[in-house]
Amino acid sequence: MVKKTCQIILVGHNWQKLIFSIDKEVFDKLIFVSETKELPGSQKAYEALKNLMNEYQRRRVHIENRRLNFHIPTKPIAELTHLIYQQKLLGFENIIVNISGSLRYIDIWTYIAASITESKMIHGDFIYEGDIEVGIHKNDELNTIYLGSITSKQVEFLELFFKSYTNSLEFFNIKHLYDENPLLNNIKSYKSIEEVRTSLIKNRGEKLTRGSINGFIKKLMKISALELRPARQNKKNISVSYIGIAFFLKEMFNLIK
Repeated sequence: MVKKTCQIILVGHNWQKLIFSIDKEVFDKLIFVSETKELPGSQKAYEALKNLMNEYQRRRVHIENRRLNFHIPTKPIAELTHLIYQQKLLGFENIIVNISGSLRYIDIWTYIAASITESKMIHGDFIYEGDIEVGIHKNDELNTIYLGSITSKQVEFLELFFKSYTNSLEFFNIKHLYDENPLLNNIKSYKSIEEVRTSLIKNRGEKLTRGSINGFIKKLMKISALELRPARQNKKNISVSYIGIAFFLKEMFNLIK
């Protein structure tokens, strides 16, 4: 049985160039990614998006447009991770992330999301006449790195930052985009380590030392899954980072599998 492929394309300014790269791959669905908020150069990207949508609609290809928050640092890591797992749950086993048209700082976030989800990441090796792309040799696959997984105890710790849920599928509800999902658009934070300890004790029903909580926090901070910000009265604001959300979503997806 042939596996279905979804290609996720970060839209830049040159739509003709992107078509060379897109068409070099076999695909069943295309998702064009653009930004939710206007940034410098956005107008050119919107025009490119319109041309791409028109081109593949004309070909009767299954297409979507997803808008991500590129103006919020690292948030696209969580958004792309969420998008990729939604597509996998829809039956697209092969995910290709095409960065042929994106900006370098966006590529970094995309690379992390592709590494977490173990997705294929490509960039076109184009044929040029002067400075103009007139064709393509091939798409180069970028080697991602294995970022590992978080432990079951770390999952339990990160659960403290989310609202209660009955099963992990709720995180990937197909009816909701990332920002619309009630489990993802209102993440909890804590004012102190003691507050985190109290919440985890309540969940576990057993006593935990402040030292053990500090241990959890240090290990999760090593993989950038938590953020600590100074607050008043020598207390700290503790919250899950977008990278932490991406790691957590990976474990929620693995539970469904």
